[in-house]
Amino acid sequence: MRFLFLFLILTWASAAFTATTIGIIDTGFDLDHDFLKPKIMTPGPNELSGWDFHNNTHLKKPVIEDQSLLQEILLYRNLRAKGHTEGLSMAEFEWFKKRSANKNFLNQVKSFKKHSHGTFVAGIALREGENINIFPIRGLHLPTPVLAINDASGPETTPLKSKTPEDKFNEDLKNSQDRVIKKFSKICRYLSINGINIVNASYGITYKNINSKFREKYLEFTGAEIEETKLQKLVQDYFENIQARTTKIIQKYPRMLFVFSAGNSGIDNDQFPHYPSKIKLPNTLSVAAMNGDFLASFSNFGKLHVDIGAPGVAILSLVPKIYSQDGSDLYSPSSGTSMAAPYVANLAAQILNINLKLKPEEVKKIILETGDEKDHLKPRLLSGAIVNNDMALKAALLSRDMVLESSITLAKSGLIQIEDSISIGRPPLANSDELKKKVMDAIPKDITPQEIEEIQATSEESFSPQSSVTDKPDSSVPLPLKFPAVQPPDADSDPSNQNAEQSPPPSEVPKPSSSPDALQPDQTQYSKIEPSSP
Repeated sequence: MRFLFLFLILTWASAAFTATTIGIIDTGFDLDHDFLKPKIMTPGPNELSGWDFHNNTHLKKPVIEDQSLLQEILLYRNLRAKGHTEGLSMAEFEWFKKRSANKNFLNQVKSFKKHSHGTFVAGIALREGENINIFPIRGLHLPTPVLAINDASGPETTPLKSKTPEDKFNEDLKNSQDRVIKKFSKICRYLSINGINIVNASYGITYKNINSKFREKYLEFTGAEIEETKLQKLVQDYFENIQARTTKIIQKYPRMLFVFSAGNSGIDNDQFPHYPSKIKLPNTLSVAAMNGDFLASFSNFGKLHVDIGAPGVAILSLVPKIYSQDGSDLYSPSSGTSMAAPYVANLAAQILNINLKLKPEEVKKIILETGDEKDHLKPRLLSGAIVNNDMALKAALLSRDMVLESSITLAKSGLIQIEDSISIGRPPLANSDELKKKVMDAIPKDITPQEIEEIQATSEESFSPQSSVTDKPDSSVPLPLKFPAVQPPDADSDPSNQNAEQSPPPSEVPKPSSSPDALQPDQTQYSKIEPSSP
């Protein structure tokens, strides 16, 4: 047995210098970050000239330039997390409540999150494995692509004078579908040209978002409210169309594994459409977010359409350097299925680095069949399991010298002991016990769908940073003297799903202090909230 163990380790080590690259479709990449920059794959000749795939100009300048406002935003995020874990002092609660009632301030918080999303995701995609690169694709929040698919026949159009308001509405819906498909098609082609074999897509078009947009569009074009049955038919047709067309695109790239975030609406993807995570092919993986052993309360699920769960609550990652006053690295725990997807993409890259001969469907099989099965997940996820990195990597090692089914079976048997050090990488976080403790202290135990937003893939949205003008900073609560290294959970943004957050209730009244307005967290009695079961 010892001989087999040593043989496996040596065999794996021989492939350790082979780098796998993860293509990341997102926005908010800090391509100049000193941790990310050395790991960013240089693209080859851009045959799709006219589309700015690989650009960092949007992160040369922060969306929040006022330092006092930025510190308020960071403080707000910290207090939101603390409210989930421990409770707030009376002074903290009153300050948090006041800022939560300020819509302009909340828009700045959301703007900061959207501006950093791709950086969060990229950091998680590189969480383990030094021999992993990333290939950022800035495919979201861009205007309609400059380059169009060539069509010699040209579109059939109705003469302008004969178009009714209903015709214009239907044409607008069709154009929306075409933009989504053309953009995805071009991105896949560009990834393929550059030899990318793992794609992370931490975004989505949600049922709620499209339902709301179609209702608004119909009123805009016709001046009348749309009948509910008609609306539901249009929404269903829309999703069926883009899913069918996207399925055909993905089938053209069988050598790429697509990892999708399942969505953050807390609903069943089997019953309600979510694009693109509802697409089921041998080379697609849909990932739910886990809060420990339980499905996160905000995470979508689906026995037929969501494959597996992965850590998705308070996952520590990077913050763009432009928000650092002194140039030091900033880290933020973020939450959402957007964080669970790159966690799995990272695992897939490690598996491929161990055995490059594995096909996407085989990598998927390893991930699904080596997961930790939970009875309470079986009705909600196809695998009924949470990813198990160690088990998956053991199976990948064994697959180099035996058939895949046997590799998985032996890996799960526990007969082969392989240390955690199997991954030669390390997280992008300095090994600091103090910082880790601060991060753990900021982890919420229960997060609702209202608190987790989803980044949208609709092409009509363009990324336009909002003004940083807001109320003058509130002086009733002292601001941190330097940027907090730890910030509360965060996720994708969906402008259609901006329900107001519930302010965390105050904890027990704190002991008197010399300054009644000062924050005194160390003098407050806190009670933790345990994870809720499904």
